[in-house]
Amino acid sequence: MTLNRTLRQLQNARDRRDPEMYDYIPETSEPPAGVRYMTLAEAQSLECNMCGQCCGSEEADLLGYPLKQYTFGPIPKHQWRSLNGGQPLIIPLTPSGRGRDWRPADAESAVHPAFRCEALTHVEDGTTRCALWQSRRPPPCDAFPTKAKHYPHDLKRGAYILMNTQYQRLCTWVDVLICPEDSVILEWRKSNGTLRGRLSKEQRAFVARVFREAYGDAFPTNGALPLKEWRKVRKAEDALR
Repeated sequence: MTLNRTLRQLQNARDRRDPEMYDYIPETSEPPAGVRYMTLAEAQSLECNMCGQCCGSEEADLLGYPLKQYTFGPIPKHQWRSLNGGQPLIIPLTPSGRGRDWRPADAESAVHPAFRCEALTHVEDGTTRCALWQSRRPPPCDAFPTKAKHYPHDLKRGAYILMNTQYQRLCTWVDVLICPEDSVILEWRKSNGTLRGRLSKEQRAFVARVFREAYGDAFPTNGALPLKEWRKVRKAEDALR
């Protein structure tokens, strides 16, 4: 194991002791204490720390754990060969981390296969580098994590957006909830974006409702429709201004 991988696993082990989003259950849990509430502009102003956890499922898991599904999204059949000298760039992985052949299901929008990117390299300080950073990259790389095309539209409709970084504990944008610019929650923050400790019962209940709905949009179940409940949420928010 390289020094880089050793440091990374130690950092992940540290963060797993306080798992934040791992243990969140919408029906019973309070929002994780470490969540930062930001406008889209504030989130976009942050700088990538080059942890590499969005660049491969292997980077965001402890060794020996089954790989989960991460943020790259569906992988088309061409696997972006044109960006890698004719060889597949984005490699689907088995749960144990071995490369496997592309499958038609990998291209489905609802599927986010575990993956490895051939352009990712490691350096000894524990960070990573992308061989394609200064050139053309696959579209998901340019969109993640703050430049998804639907973000401005959804925010304009009144939605709060939970960024899909809950498994990437070293990411600059881990546990960030993007708020509409007129959100009352932005008035309840500390300078680091987390919530103040002294909120009223009504304020805490509203934050919990917002987080629950945003989590449901990020991880829909039972055919839930994203953005369905935000009109009701924003109407309730008016009473707290």
